[in-house]
Amino acid sequence: MCKTDRIFPARDAPAPASTATATTTSTTTDGESTPRYGLANLALCALGICVCYLYYGILQERLFTGRQRLGASFVLTTQCVTNAIVAWVWAQVEHSDKQDERTKSKASTPPKDPNTTTQSQSLHHWLLFVTSGFYVGAMACSNEAIQYVSYPVAVLAKSCKLIPTMLVGQLMESKLYSTAEWSAALLISTGIVLFHLTRHVGTIGSAEKDQSTYGMFLLLASLGMDGVLSSCQNFLKFPRNKTAHRSPTAVETMLYINLYAVVYLWPMCVHNGQWSDGVLRLQSEDSLVTAILILNATVALGQIFIFLCLTWFSPLYTTTITTTRKFLTVVISVLLFGHSFTMTQWFSVVLVFSGLYLIIAVQRTKSLHGKQKED
Repeated sequence: MCKTDRIFPARDAPAPASTATATTTSTTTDGESTPRYGLANLALCALGICVCYLYYGILQERLFTGRQRLGASFVLTTQCVTNAIVAWVWAQVEHSDKQDERTKSKASTPPKDPNTTTQSQSLHHWLLFVTSGFYVGAMACSNEAIQYVSYPVAVLAKSCKLIPTMLVGQLMESKLYSTAEWSAALLISTGIVLFHLTRHVGTIGSAEKDQSTYGMFLLLASLGMDGVLSSCQNFLKFPRNKTAHRSPTAVETMLYINLYAVVYLWPMCVHNGQWSDGVLRLQSEDSLVTAILILNATVALGQIFIFLCLTWFSPLYTTTITTTRKFLTVVISVLLFGHSFTMTQWFSVVLVFSGLYLIIAVQRTKSLHGKQKED
């Protein structure tokens, strides 16, 4: 929830030399950072996100639907509190490590450049607060929508997240995506939708009565907020006012996004009665306590991988991974249980992986172009 930060540099400024985990990136003309971390870190992020959110999806349907259903705002509030605690612990460990490094290298550290302004720059807390609002809104709308539309319909809608991410990026950030990038997004989205349609055509047909106008509106709103959220993450990563604000680190983004999320969620949770109802349910059902603890731990770990991916790469990379995650888990599940694919399903597999190949090829080209410019 899932889920910016970085030790990334500002758009035109070098990364802070004092940051122990500072990254080396370059910036293309459209404002997208060119990654230098390689496939190993990308694979680590993708694996972490897929494993964590696969298990999260299993628990999510149990907690948001059926007899054991808990209020969406209650569950999201507990998740954000857990995430903030994990981020705070992470920050303390990171701070302790940096203190040790400064102590060891104090004698050999050269004098600070008087022109360096990084330490005096502050975080853009207002933008963090706004970003958190869209983060909460996207999660709340999608979780609430499950109560009004069938689960396959919700999956289909959220599978097209790449499209609004790129559309809003072009509108808000004046980004100019290449034909290859638009083609990749369309291929991935079309392949995922086609695959799910062929697997759930019977389910969707029998559940049409549940597809209320309100539920579809929630899904559309969630997709729109996902797109705005991605642009807000880019604004955090590349501050427009470089003299006043700096980019947040991964741990700072995770901490403040979730703290501000509680500011949004807590009044809502108390007002609609879900907090008191949720506490009573947890006191009376031990199985729900276990489920909530596992759910929150899974989300917290998954958020670490998401924020690292945002830091090391970009929101578009992260959206590609999270969008494709559901598709891959369905494919693996079908293969493990010996089910066969229809020709249409195999065609959808080809579409998705063709789109992924295009994304990788485009980013590889940008990376090589960035290196050539520096040389």
